[in-house]
Amino acid sequence: MDYMKWAVTVIGLLLPLLIILYKLWLGRRISNRANNVDNASRTLDSIASASGSADSDTLLPLPFGEYEVFMNFRGPDTRYQITDILFRFLVNLKIRTFKDDDELRKGEGIWPNLVEAIEQSKIYVTIFSENYAYSKWCLKELAVIVEHQERNQGCIILPIFYMVDPRDVRHQSGPYLRAFRQHENFFDEETIRIWKAALNKVGALKGWHVKSNDEQGAIADLVTGIVWSHLSKNNFLETDKLIGMDDHIEVVKERLALDSPCMTIVGIHGIGGIGKTTIAKAVYNKVSPQFDRCSFVEDVREMLQQRDGIIILQKHIISDILRVKNFAESIANNSAGIRIIKDRISRFKFLIVLDDVDEKFRFDKILGNIKNFVSGSRFIITSRNVKVHKPQLLRMHDQLRDMGREIVRQESIRHPWQRSRIWSKKTTLDMLRNKKETNRVEGIRTSYEGDGEGLEKECFMNLSELRCFDIIATVLSVDFSSYLLNLRWLRLKIGYGGFMPKFCVENLVILELLSPVKDGWKGLKHIKMASKLKVLKLSGEFLIEYPQFPHSRSLEVLYLENFGPQSSHEDLDIGNLLNLKVLLLRYCEVRSITGGTIGMMKGLRELNITDLRFQKNLREALADIGELQFLEILIVELRNENLMLDTKLPPSLKVLVTPFPIANLPELLELEKLTVNECELKIPLADSSNMWWKISKLKHLKLYRTKITIPINTSLPLLPSSLTTLHIDSCSELECFPSLKNLENLTDLSIECCPILKEIHGLGGLKSLRTLSIVQTACNLDGLESLHALTSLKLTGCDALERLPSMASLSKLLDLDISFCDSLTEIQGNVDGFESLYSLKSLTLRCCDALERLPSMGSLSNLLNLYISNCHGLTEIQGLESMEGLVRLHLYDLASIRILPSLSKLGNLERLTVKNAPNLQEIEGLGGLKSLKELHLIRCTSLESVPADELYGLERLESLDIRGCTNLKNRSSLRKLEPTVKIQWPNSGHTVRGV
Repeated sequence: MDYMKWAVTVIGLLLPLLIILYKLWLGRRISNRANNVDNASRTLDSIASASGSADSDTLLPLPFGEYEVFMNFRGPDTRYQITDILFRFLVNLKIRTFKDDDELRKGEGIWPNLVEAIEQSKIYVTIFSENYAYSKWCLKELAVIVEHQERNQGCIILPIFYMVDPRDVRHQSGPYLRAFRQHENFFDEETIRIWKAALNKVGALKGWHVKSNDEQGAIADLVTGIVWSHLSKNNFLETDKLIGMDDHIEVVKERLALDSPCMTIVGIHGIGGIGKTTIAKAVYNKVSPQFDRCSFVEDVREMLQQRDGIIILQKHIISDILRVKNFAESIANNSAGIRIIKDRISRFKFLIVLDDVDEKFRFDKILGNIKNFVSGSRFIITSRNVKVHKPQLLRMHDQLRDMGREIVRQESIRHPWQRSRIWSKKTTLDMLRNKKETNRVEGIRTSYEGDGEGLEKECFMNLSELRCFDIIATVLSVDFSSYLLNLRWLRLKIGYGGFMPKFCVENLVILELLSPVKDGWKGLKHIKMASKLKVLKLSGEFLIEYPQFPHSRSLEVLYLENFGPQSSHEDLDIGNLLNLKVLLLRYCEVRSITGGTIGMMKGLRELNITDLRFQKNLREALADIGELQFLEILIVELRNENLMLDTKLPPSLKVLVTPFPIANLPELLELEKLTVNECELKIPLADSSNMWWKISKLKHLKLYRTKITIPINTSLPLLPSSLTTLHIDSCSELECFPSLKNLENLTDLSIECCPILKEIHGLGGLKSLRTLSIVQTACNLDGLESLHALTSLKLTGCDALERLPSMASLSKLLDLDISFCDSLTEIQGNVDGFESLYSLKSLTLRCCDALERLPSMGSLSNLLNLYISNCHGLTEIQGLESMEGLVRLHLYDLASIRILPSLSKLGNLERLTVKNAPNLQEIEGLGGLKSLKELHLIRCTSLESVPADELYGLERLESLDIRGCTNLKNRSSLRKLEPTVKIQWPNSGHTVRGV
């Protein structure tokens, strides 16, 4: 007891002293923190003031996964030079590029956003200039870029040296030395060391040296091509080209209705193993280039069986569409994931394939309402269960395949490894690791994600009858050359940087090695011993020498891809390839072709030469090409040479893709598809004798970045009436074009970025036209009213367009997009101009500042999406109150709108966004929006009230955003909304849920 009294007494005496010391410590800590905050605030304020003031609500937070390319440069040196040229090239290809002077979110924490943009990006373009090193921001960004690239090997850095010696960058000499002498007065040694190390590393990389302004365009073009190649090359899915699948693939493509602007879902149904995934992959590979973003998700059924499977699936899709490695943000539940998908993914035109879905899959629980997605997007769903998705279902009745699978199963029901063919990964690994006794297995198709542990050459000792082996593996460095002696078909895809296993080639008929292996695979030299080989496909970034081909001349199909820079000193000997039927050379470097010419391959039917870097004799190698049906030539280094003018192409051609003019093109009577891609040579077409595109069976014609010149008032023959697709893109010197009046079969017409093309003759004669897109072209639209079959109309950047012709006869129109038409003052028939568009599903009007009035929209009863933005002269939206089918309504930057019609009848509306409408005073009829889930009223500074009593009855309301509505008087009543409503308040970045 005495001890306890003594302890209490001591504590009582010391407690006041401890409290005083704690307060002193806390006060000092708070003071230090305040000083730090003040210093940071002053720094940010000075930066913000230098670029213009803005409040915290000026822009929404930087979306995650928004950028693919980050440009690091010093603005005063290059902003209006190569930086701007390259930026425009990238943006024109829809590559999301961060350029801080345009994209920087003013008023936010600047540095965190820069770091976030760097971490999101896959490619970094660093533009070094004379005064680059004087900018601490440039150096800080560069250090983060180097650090991030070292941690993420998939990222690349592309340096450009603009009017500066690369050695000055690498060694910090000259102007860089003077810059660092200044920095040493303000920054510590460690910071200086990090900056110099970053310059050393990036300065030593192979890049481009801009020595004069005349070189800027060409170098920007080269860099753009490399960026595009790097972003695109990993999108292709590997799949077998199985016999008998072509018809199914075409049926799926027809069901997708790619020409239609509508959202479409196609289902593929059938029992396991009949080729659903193969067909889905084949279709994906064929059509994915037509979409902004794509995602292929395999094994959805297994994924959904995991804990939080729905969230895992949502993150997978979000990562693919936003092009980020792993979506890092936390998703609390499936509803939160759906909101992210709606907010960040729905704006893209995408293709999503969900493979192996079962009856537990619920589209609306994982992806939300199908109406949320932008027109033109597509879903493909494969399933064993016919009940998963009934609309647009494709049933596969391949009874022979089903019967074959069942016959194989009956060979040994209890012991799968005793069957002649194995498709199960589990069965394969069990058989190999346990060295099961079997001599019946003839075919294996499997994948292996392990590190190679447990697999050794003895695992293959019992597979003496194996004839077909198809494996995708992370690591597989075993030697099975002593055992698999009867292999006829070997397909290996090894993970990045792995090692190629050893195998016997003597009896192989088909060999596919699709692997970026570390050792360059020295086994290439043994291919010459494969005397029975008919198909050879080699692809890998570390393959360093071309193989010696079999003397038997048995090869019929040869694919060579991604043979690295070390092979640039290698000759490609084709002396033993004279029986080839298909030859593909892509992303390779060749010193010269020896042993003969490609023209000596008399059986050649398909030739594809893409980004092939020749040092000499390509013209001779292509002389006298045989009975080709498919020819694609895209060669960067030779693009400016008149390579093909004196080369006669065979009349058997059906598909031709080339950057060169062809002398005998009118003689190619079988040609169905022609693409002239980036032809830098000026092609004068002054009279009919020079007409090189008049081909009687031509269906598809595309001219891209091609210098075609046709003087005005030139008499030209008509285009082939067989045309169904005509795309003209970035032909900057094209002044006029032949009349289209006879193209009665044309369904798709696109004219983009042809600034001096003034007229489209014969537009009214296109009776079958379904899709019309005019972008950044000043041509007229005479005849638009006669396009009765039109379903999609896009007019963007048509600066000379003042009056839109009547659309009274466009009753089938589904999608209408009018954007950036600065001179447009009238949509003809301002009272009832939309009256006949009763099929319209989506209407977009953006950045038409001169437009003061719209026709009444009251007749658009089937409209689902209405988007009006940056039409500053627009004072009212007539007929809005009658659009009862509307699902999404977005009104952005409408400075002259003071009041909206009552919305009480819009019972199907799910999302309403009004943003930057400073004069809007009232929104009536919110209580009638029974389907409303999201209400966003952002920076409507004159809005004084959002009727809380009407919002209480909206049972489906999930989100209310009133940021920037600084004059709202009834905030307290809004706090009574149900706890499920997410509220974002004015003048704060925080979110309150059901306060």
